[in-house]
Amino acid sequence: MRRIVAAAAAAASLMACASASAQAVDQKKFNVVGTWNFLTNWKALEVPFWEKELPAASGGKLSGNIKSVTELNLKGTEVLRLLKSGVYDFAAALPIYVDDGAAIVEAVDIAGVAHSFKMSRDIIDAWMPEMQKVMRERHGAMVLGTFTWPEQNFYCRGEIKSVEDLKGKKVRVQGASQADLVKGFGGSAVTIPFGEVVPALEKGVVDCGITGTMPAYKAKWHEVTDTLFRLPVGFTASVWVVNVRTWDKLSPATQDLIRKEMAKLSDQSWKVVEAESDEGVACTTGTGKCSAGTPGKLKLVTPSKADTAARDKVLNEVVLPAWAARCGPECAKKWNDTIGSKYELAAKAK
Repeated sequence: MRRIVAAAAAAASLMACASASAQAVDQKKFNVVGTWNFLTNWKALEVPFWEKELPAASGGKLSGNIKSVTELNLKGTEVLRLLKSGVYDFAAALPIYVDDGAAIVEAVDIAGVAHSFKMSRDIIDAWMPEMQKVMRERHGAMVLGTFTWPEQNFYCRGEIKSVEDLKGKKVRVQGASQADLVKGFGGSAVTIPFGEVVPALEKGVVDCGITGTMPAYKAKWHEVTDTLFRLPVGFTASVWVVNVRTWDKLSPATQDLIRKEMAKLSDQSWKVVEAESDEGVACTTGTGKCSAGTPGKLKLVTPSKADTAARDKVLNEVVLPAWAARCGPECAKKWNDTIGSKYELAAKAK
């Protein structure tokens, strides 16, 4: 009988603790800016998290009024400014769209460095202390989670057989290190917002563009190009950030819950996007199963050993030195000590 009473008392105590914890969570609907509303990240990860998963985990107390950059007609560079000003509480931020402290943040996704999703995630995790510092000091923000995009490749008008054929081509790039890579190949780098690339390709403003495999398909790049040159140049590792003023006003229980749920979202994001990376190739080329719609007919060109060797040569001789010059000696040393040494790379300004 005493055991039954003790068990009942313990159960009651646990229920009381759970109730107290639930009561300690704030009632809050956050203003959130996400990514592009026609891509997988938005549909499969972002909207479900803010509209279903976070509300369920918080007993209906927390949710997000989430808007996509597409709906808001943003190019990307405005996101952190809007977050800092308090227009948004949370934001999905791409390092390539960071203005202030750009080179420091760019360190997580220098074109040509990461050769796998695991390597990309390991790099962003290793560089997180520097990311947190620049986000807090310059953008009034804090990183709470990470996510990624599919493998970044070249989509071109006309025929591309090797890196040699990129010479003289005008190539749309996402950021400074991609621009350095393209210049190292003998091409000209052009910066164009993602939403404006298709007409630029269609009109011949650019000859090629670099983007992720499934985003290329969903943005219909396969309708205005002829060749997918599958030379991986990165994965565009990205972050979820929160306005620190918003964060500091939340109760400890609310902060703990959001941290845990954001960690789950991060894990899910990397798994979902890695799984769709190869399918994006199939969807743009018709070389495999495409569950996202009618496949395209791009010619798929697989890089040779000479192509990958050329990429690595440009990485070491052009891309890393240029990034080191932008970031400065102290920043480059930290990168070399934390990331470069692990992967036998060295970023030294010329």
